[in-house]
Amino acid sequence: MTTGQRIYEARKKAGMTQEELADRLGVSRQAVSKWESDAAYPETDKIVELCKLFSLSADELLLGAESAPRTDAPQPEQREENKPLFDKEALHFEYVSKTRVGSLPLVHINFGLGHYRAKGIIAIGNVATGLLSFGFVSVGLFAWGMISLGLLAFGAIALGLLVGAGGVATGALAFGGVAIGIMCFGGVSVGYIAVGGCAVGQYAIGGYAQGFVAVGQTGASGAHAFVMPEEYENLCAYVNMHMQGGIGELIKNVARSLGG
Repeated sequence: MTTGQRIYEARKKAGMTQEELADRLGVSRQAVSKWESDAAYPETDKIVELCKLFSLSADELLLGAESAPRTDAPQPEQREENKPLFDKEALHFEYVSKTRVGSLPLVHINFGLGHYRAKGIIAIGNVATGLLSFGFVSVGLFAWGMISLGLLAFGAIALGLLVGAGGVATGALAFGGVAIGIMCFGGVSVGYIAVGGCAVGQYAIGGYAQGFVAVGQTGASGAHAFVMPEEYENLCAYVNMHMQGGIGELIKNVARSLGG
């Protein structure tokens, strides 16, 4: 059996198409086809990746199982002091579900010591990309991680198109130490409606507030500025006269809390 035939058999046993294998290795489908037909030979780094992917030794992949050395034979040359302090590969875990949605696996888990990327409908990894993603760096419809980007994003740095929550957060609705959005809540808030220790926006409410309507506890500046609790009655009169609906009620409720 040739090397190409062994690659073909290993791929079939793993239930992968040529396109899927090519995507995992970062090569074209035509390259995989040439390997399997023995029209071309994989590069050294691709052989290493193939061995890891199919749980084969290099001898098994290139020469066949019958030529692989016995692993139970004594190895006197391997001395205890030459063993690494830890096995990097032992700290790596990967799982790819056989169930697929389009070209993506339903679940892809890929994390460990090093750069590992998970890509699937549900993705969990050092770097994760998916509909639901969890990772140090995550991108998805719902993203959670140290750095996250998505429709709903949660993390130390969260960039959400709809909701962002984190140490630094941006989004239509943002919560964080530093929050930037249409409606935002945080130590420092900048937005159309901003609530925080220091708030800047069209409607700003906080310890210090600056905006068109500014409601502050220690200071306020803007076209209509009110300091709580001294000017709470004046604020209520302005809101009742010029503002209707939820925004007005929100301003009065938060202002009441600033006044103690």
